[in-house]
Amino acid sequence: MSTPSTPGPAVADLLGLVAFGELLAFERMAGDARLAPDLHRRAAPNEMAAAEIAKPDRALVLDVLHDSRYADFAAAEIRLAVADDPRVAGRLSMWARRLVGEAPSQANGVAAERAALTALVARGDRVDVPGLFGRLTAAHTARMAAAGLNN
Repeated sequence: MSTPSTPGPAVADLLGLVAFGELLAFERMAGDARLAPDLHRRAAPNEMAAAEIAKPDRALVLDVLHDSRYADFAAAEIRLAVADDPRVAGRLSMWARRLVGEAPSQANGVAAERAALTALVARGDRVDVPGLFGRLTAAHTARMAAAGLNN
């Protein structure tokens, strides 16, 4: 009978990165909840924050990769904000473009510091960076369209 292998440094880096992302998501949602205009809209981000922080490790990774249960709530809130003040759409679209624009430089920094993590997400011997950013950009564009923003 073989002994289960221990995760390598790349897996530990990946899990740490995912966990840190979840912690940041918790902090951001909890902080943003205070800005909500009414009790219902304040409760929803707090519920999302609680769900982010309560995930055990394996479930955390699977949820990050596959869960989008709050995307509809966020898109609906953005559409309401734009309907209330159409100028919001331009500011949110610009902010969203900035996020996507910063992703390649941030990813390059992580790749340079964590070669094992880069190899973990690589396909074969090479990382398909253009393909990865193409998929990320396409998903981002779909989310922005669902929220009623042009990107």
